[in-house]
Amino acid sequence: MKINKIYKKSYDGDVFNLNVRDNHNYFANNLLVSNCHEESTSSGLHGDLDNLINLIKDLPKGTELALGGGNPLSHPNLVPFLEVCKELGIICNITINFKHILPFSTLLNDLINKELVYGVGISISDNSNLSHLTIIENRKNIVFHIIAGVESIKILDKIKESEVKKVLILGYKEFGRGVNFYNSSVEECKKEWFNEIHKYIKKMHLSFDNLSVKQLEIKRFLTDEEWKSFFMGEDGQFTMYIDAVKEEFAISSTSSSRFPILKNKIDFIFSFLRS
Repeated sequence: MKINKIYKKSYDGDVFNLNVRDNHNYFANNLLVSNCHEESTSSGLHGDLDNLINLIKDLPKGTELALGGGNPLSHPNLVPFLEVCKELGIICNITINFKHILPFSTLLNDLINKELVYGVGISISDNSNLSHLTIIENRKNIVFHIIAGVESIKILDKIKESEVKKVLILGYKEFGRGVNFYNSSVEECKKEWFNEIHKYIKKMHLSFDNLSVKQLEIKRFLTDEEWKSFFMGEDGQFTMYIDAVKEEFAISSTSSSRFPILKNKIDFIFSFLRS
């Protein structure tokens, strides 16, 4: 949900959130870090992208796929998968951690320049050196991802001074690893975001996932007309989640109700979730 400036393009299709690798970890200062709500491990598996192609091949052109999995750039079959998606007219976006930029910069630039991926979400923290972004040649469609409840809201001031100013604020997920990570400091951080976010609304290019919309009560800052224009619908209305590793689907990545894909076609899966 964007609440600053929106460039609208006619589209009435669906958006899919795909987990293509079961490893959401990275190394920082020789420490293995796990900061994703999914309970993935350093021995995470790759999703079968051939099976995924069979599932999505009948999607209408213009459908968006958001590819994640900790570091989808490490998937050995990512490039041919993206090439097929481009042939099918499917728009692929990708989400990575900031720590993956330098070691995978050549591949990332290649994917962007060949228009195999469009939006690039980059998860950052207070310690991220944003000057490293200069290694990415085309930074037009980069969006920073921040969890409200993990990082201080002051990180938005840091972003104001950077070249990339688009931000997606994610709600804190009390799901999977997020359950064990949750403590009083998380609650204090969430309160800080709740009380201070008004200072940044309509002053930065901000967007919010549905969870942060609820946790931060973003609707209180918008008129009814603005809300109707900016809110993109509840989970499952136009979006869904697919775990390509476990071959499961769900209404969202935080849903505990997950179902096996089996031989079902994508239109049946979406209809099932909407029923």
